[in-house]
Formats: sequence, structure tokens, C-alpha cells
Amino acid sequence: MKAKVKPAGKSPAQEKSSSIDIVKVGERIKELRAAKGLTIDRLATLSGVPGSSISKIENGQLRPSLVHAINLASALQENLAFLVGRYRDKPKPRALVRAAERDMINYPEMGLALQDLSGQFVPGILEARLGVLSQGALSGNDPMTHGGEELCYVIDGAIRYRIDNEPIDLLPREFLQFKCDVPHSWENTHEGETRVLWLFSDGLSF
Repeated sequence: MKAKVKPAGKSPAQEKSSSIDIVKVGERIKELRAAKGLTIDRLATLSGVPGSSISKIENGQLRPSLVHAINLASALQENLAFLVGRYRDKPKPRALVRAAERDMINYPEMGLALQDLSGQFVPGILEARLGVLSQGALSGNDPMTHGGEELCYVIDGAIRYRIDNEPIDLLPREFLQFKCDVPHSWENTHEGETRVLWLFSDGLSF
């Protein structure tokens, strides 16, 4: 996750938040791995991410792709909140997330920015993300799978999913829900930016 994503300029939403620090991401992955008593080789086996790539990520020499990040999160029994500040924050019984206070994960190579809508809420059943997809954005070259269920609601623009190779086009105010253990991918089919609301169950999400 071999067609290449067309480079795209940053959207206004992407300009408001800086990209995650790859050094800090590597440190967090290393801490999680050590806390679970896993060697790099064992994490590589569990996640399907090459050990050489994990080593580079942990040492701040490589930014994890979305697919690698999802697979590492799943193997570590975490979600992508470990990439942003709230990984270290104490969970709260309720969360209020102001528009200007959302953590952002940018994937410029994919033309994707993810805004975290769950804040410091107790992790577990439900995770929410606002996805900002630049023109030409796609999830990757290969389909992905991960735990739980996924719901995608299109706010504006258009997105095409492929689930088990079946194309499904979504327009504004339309949504799709499916089990994520089925191979799936998505791409922005709008001539401009597309915004979607993503909801994930079971906590293992991007």
C-alpha cells in the first residue's frame, strides 16, 4: 500500500498543523515495543513490516507509511493515536475537541491529512477521524486490512472505495460501512479536495 500519487500542494487544513515528528514517532514505537517485551524481529513478524524499516523508523530515519503505521499499531495493540500527542495524555471520561486543537497526522506522499476527533477520550470501542484528501490522493498501491469496522461519510467531494475489488463511489451525504478484515482501498475521485468523516470500531484504526 505501481501507480504513484500525484504530488499535491498543502490544503488550508494541512497548513494549520505541522507534520508529526518522525523522531518522536520512532521513540514512541520503540517505547511501546520495549514495554511489550518485543524484539525488532518479533515485531517485524507480527506486523509484516521489515525489521530494517522498523529500525530506521525507531531511529528517526524513516517516516512510516500509512500501511506500515496501521500494521505496527495493530501488532502493538494500539491505534494511530500513538503517533500524536494524546498517546501520552491521561484518558478522560468525556472529550471536547475544539477545531483549532485537533491533532493532525499528515501523509504528504499520499495527499492525506487526518485530524483526530477523539481527543483524550478513553480509547476502546470507537475512534473518529476527519480525513482531508488532496486531489489524486489514494490509500496506496495495495489493498489494506485491519481490525474492526469502518464507516466513511463524505462531507464534500467524492471518494471511490474498492472492497474485495468491487468499486463503490460515494458522493456528499453518502456513507459506507464494512468490516475491515476484507481487503479495501480508497481514492479521491473529485477534481479538488475531498473531506470525509471516518469512524472505526475496536480502536485499531488509522
